[in-house]
Amino acid sequence: MRNEEVFVGGCLDSVLAQVEGREDIEILCVDGASEDRTPDIVREYADRDPRVKLVDNPDRIVPRAMNLAIGRACGEFIIRLDCHCNYALDYIDKCLEVLERTGADNVGGYVTTLPGSDSLVGRSIAVACSSRFGVGGSAFRTGGGEQEVDTVPFGCFCRDVFDRFGMYDERLVRNQDIELNSRIRKGGGRIVISPEIKLTYFNRSSFSGLRQQAFYNGLWNPYTIWIVGGGLRIRHFVPLAFVTSVLLLGCLGFLWGPAWVLLGCGIGAYVVAGSAMAAKAAQGTSTSAFLVFLAFIQLHVAYGVGSLWGVLTAPLRFGLQPAPKRGRIGSGA
Repeated sequence: MRNEEVFVGGCLDSVLAQVEGREDIEILCVDGASEDRTPDIVREYADRDPRVKLVDNPDRIVPRAMNLAIGRACGEFIIRLDCHCNYALDYIDKCLEVLERTGADNVGGYVTTLPGSDSLVGRSIAVACSSRFGVGGSAFRTGGGEQEVDTVPFGCFCRDVFDRFGMYDERLVRNQDIELNSRIRKGGGRIVISPEIKLTYFNRSSFSGLRQQAFYNGLWNPYTIWIVGGGLRIRHFVPLAFVTSVLLLGCLGFLWGPAWVLLGCGIGAYVVAGSAMAAKAAQGTSTSAFLVFLAFIQLHVAYGVGSLWGVLTAPLRFGLQPAPKRGRIGSGA
């Protein structure tokens, strides 16, 4: 968590409601140097319930937070919970039940996306981020049955997974969960998603927030490939291909006229498909198809621009030989 004073109380309430009377639970709240009341709110909960503990993460990045928490955790099972979410009353029980029943190495559930604030724009972003056209093949956002997948949101693990496959890679500001799950699958492990495991995510509530989030998500795709040499799927680079093709055809048009025709056809096809999918996604919701379509555009373009910038800057940022992993594989540091 970082600067989550709006959400941390609801998140902790949703967790504590599931573990009433249980002493075999610890809740480690790892704070990434918040500048608001987030740590103070956690301390208030810790004063009332000793199972709640505050852990400082001065590095502020998620993989370091996870490794700190795993290193301190005493339990047989590790469940990652992000603060920007609320969890169903049976979330923990269902995670453990699916983990035991399937024999998987990591399990998770489908996300219901809600607006971060109840505004027309916030609702349109939530609809766009729940659409397959908006987020591609991200199964945990679009729904489905119990199945093996390449990644799940957050995750529930047996502790020995981190001994067998290693800890989170602290070089990755983003995509660290995707990379870990890729490493698990390459090592013969299994990732399972189940509709029995339910959680709610509160999305960005403004277009500027959506653009910023999408840009950095896209940026870290080339960075991840540069650092670890894999871990992502082709779908993660579709926005990059779209943005790059628009820029190349636009420039080529000054030298070769038919490039303008190809550019117009490509943009036209996107507008037609995006409008149709926005209309379908907006049906039965309290938002408009036009705003959902605007959310699609900003999500895809910002993501693609971020990826393009990542391609151009990866060698400058990380050099030809990226820094080695921090800490020993399988260690708690």
